[in-house]
Amino acid sequence: MSAAPVWLWAAPVWAGAWTPDEGHGEVIVTTFVDQASQAFDTSGKFIPTALYRSAQANVYIAYGVADWLTAIVRPGVQSSSLGAPDNQRFTGLGDSEAAVQARVWRDDSTVISVLAGVRAPTIGGATNALLQGPAGPEYDFRLLLGHNLSLWSLSGFVDFSAGYRLVGDGAPDEGHFDATLGLYVTPKLLMMAQSFNTISGASHNPEFPQWAQSKAQMSLVYSLTPLWRAQVGAYTTLAGKNAYRENGAVLALWRKF
Repeated sequence: MSAAPVWLWAAPVWAGAWTPDEGHGEVIVTTFVDQASQAFDTSGKFIPTALYRSAQANVYIAYGVADWLTAIVRPGVQSSSLGAPDNQRFTGLGDSEAAVQARVWRDDSTVISVLAGVRAPTIGGATNALLQGPAGPEYDFRLLLGHNLSLWSLSGFVDFSAGYRLVGDGAPDEGHFDATLGLYVTPKLLMMAQSFNTISGASHNPEFPQWAQSKAQMSLVYSLTPLWRAQVGAYTTLAGKNAYRENGAVLALWRKF
């Protein structure tokens, strides 16, 4: 690349602080497509980069082992490319994770959960490690808070997540801070505004510099039936450091069981 290494945004992993009832759960099949021709440098200013394009697909499955305990798996596949002068491509296992989430407190409107998960290493032949993803497992620990609310006479919720990811392999560990505001515009139509933020620790390794990225996503989720929902949305990178300025779209199908 013509600039320092830049980091890629990984799709958000966990669906929220609430846990499903025992024996029930949800499946979410999601596709992401995005691209970037600019990046944020070490001072957060725009710089041109080789054209980056990516398409991802994953299946999120959450199952209520008990009313307070949820098992989560999320396998994924990915195809990414860098244009000239890099001319590289990767197709293979994408962001794939497994986790357990435990509800530690709740009342009529608020819930608090904790989560521990592992992100699997990717497999493939990309010569650019940033396209391929992690070479070893990464470990995620999160605190999640959800609260039901009413705003402008609309029912909805807020959901917050703060976490720490142990990365390894010479790359700095990461702090993750995510927030969601959801409002039911109609009984069947949910509007969500989301913020996904990553800040890495300090790094003295030039191959894995300190990086940061803040993304915003807007989406609509429509209830097709009591069990099926469809989601469409778009996201963009608002700020960053040693990270791509990505713009993309998301499509998803949700199924309760």
